[in-house]
Amino acid sequence: MYTDFEPTPLAGEAVRRLRRMRDDRPVRNRFLERMDAGTLTMDHVRRLVGVTHKCHPAEITAFATLIVRDPHPLAVEFFDNMLGLIHRARPKLRGVMAALDLDEERLHRWPADPAAYQVAGTWGWLGLLGTQADAALALYWDMVRYFPDSDEMLARLPKTGLDVPEEFVVYYGGGQSDELERQALAVAEYGLRRGESADDAVFAARLMEESIGQYWTAAAAEPLP
Repeated sequence: MYTDFEPTPLAGEAVRRLRRMRDDRPVRNRFLERMDAGTLTMDHVRRLVGVTHKCHPAEITAFATLIVRDPHPLAVEFFDNMLGLIHRARPKLRGVMAALDLDEERLHRWPADPAAYQVAGTWGWLGLLGTQADAALALYWDMVRYFPDSDEMLARLPKTGLDVPEEFVVYYGGGQSDELERQALAVAEYGLRRGESADDAVFAARLMEESIGQYWTAAAAEPLP
């Protein structure tokens, strides 16, 4: 986790505000809670893949839109790198889908849970209407909050006794990048220094954290009867 805020003091102060919000009002991870309760099933593992499947198209569209809307060099480099990250992840996700006997047709509208679309919806809003500071701080906080929980999920998997394919472990492991987090802070700092609202950026990043909470909640939900 990249936390050197000396080059980006305005973004660093925004992150400190987010940390206080996280401590005061933690966002629950119901997937990890289900693991701790011993009630996780392979259906929940498949639901997680289904929820992840909803995120990639929205992220790609949002990052590309942000570049087009405001193509200053820092933003172009950062969001282009994020586009590359998601592009490389897509065939890996297809490998997970194949290993779990899932396909595009099934996942097109599954799981049919509004919470499964929360991250995608947040990125749609940020791509169209968010500032560079909003989107970059949201992405920084997304990476800081999502990847540790994903790593924790993998660490707890052996205790569940579930026969999870290796493709799943490879896909959900090892995604954290200090360099991408540094770039996110640099873009957020650029936006804040040119007058974009720190309050709005903090709001966007907190909304992203809550959306990620809904991502895990949708994966942990029981199937509809």
